[in-house]
Amino acid sequence: MSLFGAATRAATNLGLGSLTVTAAGLRVAAGAAASAAGWYEQQVYELLGMRVDDRSSSPRELAAPAARDRDGLQHTMGNLLERSNEQTTDASRQELFAKMLDQIVPDEARMISALSDGSSSTLIHVFRRTAGRQAPVAVLENMSLIGRTANLALPHLTPNYVGHLLSLGLLEVGPEDATMKAEYEILAAEMAVLAAIKRASRGAIGPRIERRTLRLSILGRELWASVVGEGR
Repeated sequence: MSLFGAATRAATNLGLGSLTVTAAGLRVAAGAAASAAGWYEQQVYELLGMRVDDRSSSPRELAAPAARDRDGLQHTMGNLLERSNEQTTDASRQELFAKMLDQIVPDEARMISALSDGSSSTLIHVFRRTAGRQAPVAVLENMSLIGRTANLALPHLTPNYVGHLLSLGLLEVGPEDATMKAEYEILAAEMAVLAAIKRASRGAIGPRIERRTLRLSILGRELWASVVGEGR
């Protein structure tokens, strides 16, 4: 009800007619309006989880997501530590290898298989030379002939695959092998290498090309032996 309507009704009740509003009527109407406002205020405070008689109270607090996440991490860590007290060396190794295999794709598995006989593959890095004592800038890294010899489905991703397997510790990089001159020449003729050499060249200043070899690491050989059942 509006303030004017409340005042008019109050005036009518006082016998003053519907068109005459007294100060007393206004006070009555104001009291009614204040009462209604108080009721609505109470509903709002109750919805917010606050006490009407204590406006300083805070809304009901929800559990902090960070706290819940932290509890979950602590629970996971506790389980891992408990399992570590029970696992044997062989069981721990098998679980590690299972986790590693979950992280690789079929092309990467083909690379591991191709190197499992103990052979090495040629590897090339291409750098752009810089002025002064600044370190050369890598234009292409981890390009290997293994992408072709292992018959990968996506050979252009060979540098990515090599970098990933290196990060997992399954491959390692060795020094240049002078007996693999023909293989280095084949690798240097790859389109990706030629494009990198062009990008890395600065006028008469040619790129810096590093020749390396790629092979399975000790961990990589242990994983392969575990997969094929050697040493059992």
